[in-house]
Amino acid sequence: MHLGQNQISKWTTINREMREKQIGILCVQETHLCPEHQTQIDTLYARRLVVLNSSDTTRPCSSAGIAFILNKEIINTTNTKIQVLIPGRAALLSIKWHENNIIKILNVYAPNNPNEHLNFWNKIKSEWLKLSLDAPDLMMGDFNLTEDPIDWAPARFDNEATIDALCDLRTTLQVQDTWRIAHPHCRIFTFSSNHQTLSRLDRIYVSERHATSLIDWDSHICQIPTDHHLVSVRLAPPNLPHIGKGHWSWPQGLVTNTDLMDKVITLGIKAQADIENPTPHTNEINPQRIWCSLKNDMNTIARDTAKTHLHKINQRIHSLTKDMRKLANDRNIDGSEDVRLNEILLEKEISHLQKRTLKRPPSVHKHNGLHMVRPSVSTGPK
Repeated sequence: MHLGQNQISKWTTINREMREKQIGILCVQETHLCPEHQTQIDTLYARRLVVLNSSDTTRPCSSAGIAFILNKEIINTTNTKIQVLIPGRAALLSIKWHENNIIKILNVYAPNNPNEHLNFWNKIKSEWLKLSLDAPDLMMGDFNLTEDPIDWAPARFDNEATIDALCDLRTTLQVQDTWRIAHPHCRIFTFSSNHQTLSRLDRIYVSERHATSLIDWDSHICQIPTDHHLVSVRLAPPNLPHIGKGHWSWPQGLVTNTDLMDKVITLGIKAQADIENPTPHTNEINPQRIWCSLKNDMNTIARDTAKTHLHKINQRIHSLTKDMRKLANDRNIDGSEDVRLNEILLEKEISHLQKRTLKRPPSVHKHNGLHMVRPSVSTGPK
């Protein structure tokens, strides 16, 4: 996932996305994290997140940069180790996953310049062999090229020598494009250019030994401000304990709903009056039970409000996402710029609707208008 510029303002969204989607490990690219930025992030989010960043040594604040973002509420972050192969471009995370098992994830951000790719893939391979590292469990990130013409629209081949170098690296690391193997004819795109071309630049490669432990593959537009889709998968080995969805929480878009807040204030005033009532308290009427009832009532009206104000938006997002997936597999997408443009416009509309769910509910709007790993595994956008 590319964070791009002004990334400090995005970390609240990243924190929320990881909590709501139960993402255990989020791999991001193009972080542009200066030391002072990382210090600020650690100060604000140390309770929930661990950020392991590798910056470009020559231009840390304006070029490249990759990071692993760990969700401390889901995974054990002690004894975590990161090995940098190419600063700001390739790094390996080793982390305790379950019991004494260690999972290794290679985070990659390939250069934008195709002429640099051949040396880039070869350098990762040489560094890997020099360090005598064991094969990783996953390799994910922005590869800035595709191995198959089907992953471009219009369909085309990338440079043959560059593809061969990436394939050679994959062979060395013993990882495969598991999603593509399972869906040989399906088309999903994770990036759209200004020239109305579409591509699946963001991918997750997986060790063959985990092929039967992967579920919930997804590629979607996420709430984190980014120009790439979030690609995710859940790694669920048979012996992994079940992790539930957690407690329900208010959608952020409801916080500024004046009607809802007026109802909450009314409930709160009544609860406070009941608590301060001089009448002797009993087992059935006491401050603890009054407080519990207040919280239950607040959640009830919040759920009802969410269904009323956010349900239509979420339904619209779901419908547009289905249309976007259908267009991605339209037989005319390679030859018709209009089809590709429609797919891009759907992406923009979905992104706009997601932002509305984060800000204000429709009743307040009037006319104003991310490579990840879950409790079991995922990766995210840029």
